[in-house]
Amino acid sequence: MVAPDLPPGSLRERMKEQTRALIVDELVAALSAGALDGISHDALAKRVGVSRQTVYRYFPDRDALMQALWARLNSELGKGGAPGFPETEEALLAHIAPLFANFDRIAPLITIAQSTPQGRAMRLSVKDKRSDAFLAASAEAAQGLDAGDRKLAAAILQLLVGGQAWLEMREQWDLTGAEMARASAWAVRTLLADLRARKTAPLDQ
Repeated sequence: MVAPDLPPGSLRERMKEQTRALIVDELVAALSAGALDGISHDALAKRVGVSRQTVYRYFPDRDALMQALWARLNSELGKGGAPGFPETEEALLAHIAPLFANFDRIAPLITIAQSTPQGRAMRLSVKDKRSDAFLAASAEAAQGLDAGDRKLAAAILQLLVGGQAWLEMREQWDLTGAEMARASAWAVRTLLADLRARKTAPLDQ
């Protein structure tokens, strides 16, 4: 029986959302554990304890599952205060510490994004948006360079402030997010200063 203070259908909607969230939870757990077959609807149904039809009802195909995974990742990043991509130099520098702290907080999701074909597909889905943001963030410092070198500068800055840098520093050097943020911020400040100092000189000079 639905509680009197709940609108009709609200309990059912909450149950639907809980089921949907459970499916995404198990998707994250399966991929985090390296169980790439966990991406199948049948395997997810077994992990959650529901019928395969239920999984298909919420996620009709693999693309729908990937979209849900990407939405979960962005939602979790947003909770830590570093959503989206920085589009100014000031935003880029301010972005680093909360970003790496967030990566530590949701380590399984970031590991999935960096280490699995599914994660690669998620990252590539926002490739243009990410590239445009880092080109904009480095535009003032790199304004004297030609288009090719501006692209190279934006690319290396993006590499320093992203999930791949986090994963490498975590697995190779056992660094915490706070330590990574110090190293990344130092490298970014150094590169931005160099871009300003070189003015029109190519990057290989």
